Amino acid sequence: MNMKKILLAAVNARYTHSCLALYCLKSYTRGTDAEITIREYSINRPAPEIAENIASARPDAVAFSVYIWNVELIKKILPEVRRRLADCVIILGGPEASYNPGSWLDAYPFTNYVITGRGEAGFRFLVENNMRHTEKIINVPNPPFGEMPLPYDHGDMENLKNRYVYYESSRGCPFQCSYCLSSRDDQKWEAKRPETVMEELAFILSHRPRLLKFVDRTFNLKRERYRKIWNFLIDNGRDAATTCHFEIYPGLLDGDDFAILSRCPKGLFQFEIGVQSTNPETLAAVKRNGNWEHDRAVIERLVGLGTVRVHLDLIAGLPFDDKSSIGSAFNSLYALRPDHIQLGFLKVLPGTEMMERADEFGIVYAKSAPYQVLETGWLGAEDIRVLERVAFLIDRLRNTCRFRATLAAMERLSITPFDLFLALADSLAGYSVPLTRAPESGAGFLAQVIKERFFEKKGFLMDALRRDCRSASGKRPFSEK
Repeated sequence: MNMKKILLAAVNARYTHSCLALYCLKSYTRGTDAEITIREYSINRPAPEIAENIASARPDAVAFSVYIWNVELIKKILPEVRRRLADCVIILGGPEASYNPGSWLDAYPFTNYVITGRGEAGFRFLVENNMRHTEKIINVPNPPFGEMPLPYDHGDMENLKNRYVYYESSRGCPFQCSYCLSSRDDQKWEAKRPETVMEELAFILSHRPRLLKFVDRTFNLKRERYRKIWNFLIDNGRDAATTCHFEIYPGLLDGDDFAILSRCPKGLFQFEIGVQSTNPETLAAVKRNGNWEHDRAVIERLVGLGTVRVHLDLIAGLPFDDKSSIGSAFNSLYALRPDHIQLGFLKVLPGTEMMERADEFGIVYAKSAPYQVLETGWLGAEDIRVLERVAFLIDRLRNTCRFRATLAAMERLSITPFDLFLALADSLAGYSVPLTRAPESGAGFLAQVIKERFFEKKGFLMDALRRDCRSASGKRPFSEK
């Protein structure tokens, strides 16, 4: 049987997301006689519905890329696909499958192959061998990353018109953060030449994607390289209506970088900076280098520059971080006034050093994806739940920028921003109405908090809330009930 019709199935966390890995597989099989198509789904769709849609394509083979956000759903999809397509070759790859292929083959023995490693060469090997091989675990080394083709063609870019476009100019990471898969020995840093990157970016920008997300683990590693790319984007991306998202390390930025970034049109660049913790003992335990005071000064300068949108991350649940040290880090980040603050939670990923040392640190975590921390030697389960509510409120109230006047007024009446959000989290625990992203929902919650916790300053705070509502909607301001 000639296995020519191959379907690559992506199961993404949101409709706006796309799966870069499958576009890489497709592009790397150009020149073969395989007919390869990509179908992208959301985790919000039921498993039988996704399986039925896959079956309707009548593929000879179907491949899934398995991640922490889709693994539980894919476990449900696999038997549904097999019931509908008895003779279809099923292939798994991605970090969730490739780091423990044996357990997947044991649990789903009808799976034909699991591709380990970076994947493209292993997938092409199966395609060129008509999906036949004596071994079920496929491990074929990739060529150097600099030789890998651009993942997208014109048809792909048209299909991605309303989605995020992901791009990698480098793979791997030279740092050794113990909770990250990129710290593994098999994830050495490799990069494409800046000239190749600029040529590929010119093609992508010509299609005017809304968000171009660089997935490089630390984009600003090699100064000559990343400065060429930044200058290219500033000179050529002004009219593309595209925002370029980078993960950067602030400690590597210097005066020459700020000179470049001062030329950046507002809205073109956004930087995600993983602070993760400001506790020196924690940073040493997870093998993160850096000097927080130096990094803080760089971030302050970056925010003050005003040309780049700044997103700062913290991780709760790391070794030696308790509620007090997390609060201190939270206050430090809040004082910098970035565009976005994210309080995330440690994921104890299979294949990482953190998983190997979890017992040593007293870290208890969920045994199913996304393997989130439940408690540690420094944070109890109730502490985690409180911090989850704080994270939720930061996202709903602070990051939306809809309640700036109200939150600023509340901050002046609180000891610290962290104390304010702990109080808000306490109110949320007893709030019976769902707090959604709708402006009226946030205003309703804040009005209730004002009545319960700030009654003596009720008039002052309600005036601030009305100003926020008027500013956000241009409509009649929120009225007290």
